[in-house]
Amino acid sequence: MALHESAEMYLETIYQLSQKLPSVRSIDIAEHMSYSKPSISRALGLLKQDGMIEVDAQGHITLTAEGEARAKSVYLRHKTLTAFFMSIG
Repeated sequence: MALHESAEMYLETIYQLSQKLPSVRSIDIAEHMSYSKPSISRALGLLKQDGMIEVDAQGHITLTAEGEARAKSVYLRHKTLTAFFMSIG
């Protein structure tokens, strides 16, 4: 399934936050990305609809297996490109 760049950025953010925090909530994403809570809610709704994330009754967000695979792919791509650009100055 093709995801828009913004969806990939949300997945990457959820992935990064999940590496640092015991649980990820929408407020964590909003603060990290400096986006409004309504923008985050809309994006999370779309990611949930696409089967990329799950949200429990307490609002904790987890990546599904497919979501995690996509998030890791985007994260590694960004790390690789950053390293490449740093190496060429």
